[in-house]
Amino acid sequence: MLLLLRSSRALPFLVRCNRAITSSPRGMASKSTSTELHANVKSSRARKREYEKLNADERVGSTLEWESFDFGSTPKWDKRFDDEDSFHLASNIENWKDIEERETEEDIALQKKFEQMHLLWETLDPKLVDEATRILIPFMEEKRWSRIQDVVSKRTQQTRFLFENPSNPSNVWACLRTLDSFGIQHVDVVIQSGQYQGKAALTQKRGMRTAMGSAKWLTIKNHLTTRLALQKLKEDGYHIYCTNVDPQSKDVRDVDWDRSGKKICIVMGNEQAGISDDVKEMADESFYLPMVGMAESFNLSVATAITLAHLSAASSEVGKGPLRSGDLSEQEYKTLLLKGAVNTVKQKFVRALFRKEGLEFPKELNIS
Repeated sequence: MLLLLRSSRALPFLVRCNRAITSSPRGMASKSTSTELHANVKSSRARKREYEKLNADERVGSTLEWESFDFGSTPKWDKRFDDEDSFHLASNIENWKDIEERETEEDIALQKKFEQMHLLWETLDPKLVDEATRILIPFMEEKRWSRIQDVVSKRTQQTRFLFENPSNPSNVWACLRTLDSFGIQHVDVVIQSGQYQGKAALTQKRGMRTAMGSAKWLTIKNHLTTRLALQKLKEDGYHIYCTNVDPQSKDVRDVDWDRSGKKICIVMGNEQAGISDDVKEMADESFYLPMVGMAESFNLSVATAITLAHLSAASSEVGKGPLRSGDLSEQEYKTLLLKGAVNTVKQKFVRALFRKEGLEFPKELNIS
C-alpha cells in the first residue's frame, strides 16, 4: 500500500476503492464489488468514447453535402460512404469466391447504369432542355441561378482525370470536389472487382459507389478495367499522362501540357500500389511530384490538388493550356444548366412542374 501511495497515478484509484469499501455493508470490498467497480470504470470510458464519436458525427453532418462537406476524424471509415448492408455483408461472408462474383455483377450493373444515364442526358431534345430549364428558373433564388450559370460557363472538357482502383472513398470525394473547384467536368473511375480483397476492402469499394453517385455536379464514368478505360479515352483523342516515380518520368514543373495538341487525361493510381502495369504500358507520358521530406508519397487528394495547381498555372492565356474555361459544347452547357436546376429545386416540385407542363423525360432520369 505504501508503494502504491508513492505513485500519483495510484491515488485516484485508491480513493475510488475506499469509497467502494466504506459503502459495503461489512465495510470490506467483496469480489463482486471489485468487478462492478471495474465494469463501471470501463463503461464510463466507453460512454465517453461514444459521446465524442456522436459529437464528431454531429459536427460533420450525416449526409454528403457537396458544397459544405467537412471530413470527420476518421475519414477512411466515414459512415456517410457506407450503404446499408456493407458492414453486415462484410461481417458474414464465408465464401469469398461467391461474393467476388456477386460484386463483379454489381460493378457491371453500375457501369451500365452510368453509361445509360450519360447517353440519356446527352441525347435529350435541345428544345426540351430549354423549356424545362425555363420552367425551373422562377423556383430558384436569383443568386443561386446566377452561381450555377457562372460555374457551368467555366467548365472545361480539355482535361479529365482517371482514378485507378482507389481504396478510400473519402480520398475520392476530396478529389472530386477539388476537380470541381478547378472547373474539370469529366472524371473517370476504374473499380475493378479483383483488385479489392478482404472485408475492409469490400466495404470501401462499396463506399466508392456512394461517392460517385453523390457527385451530382460532375460527369463521372465508371469503367470495369483500366485497359478498357484507356482504350476508350485514346479512341476519343485523349493524350494520356500518368503519375509515376520512374527515372524516365518528368518533373511536373517541366511538363509541356500543350505540346500534344490534344485533350488530356491524367491517371492517378491507387493510394498504396500506385499505377498498374496497364497504365505504364498505355500512357503517353509520365510525371512525378517532387518531394524533399521524409514522407514517401503525397495523399491522393493532395497529389490531385498539386497537379491541378500546375495545370492552372499553365492555363494563364485564354484558349491555351489544359484548363480551357468554357469550352463545352452548347448542348452540354445547356444540359448542365438543366442538371443544376434539377439538383437545386426539390425533386417533388420538379416532377409536379414537368407533369403540369406536359414535359416528358425518360423514366430512368426520375425527373418527370
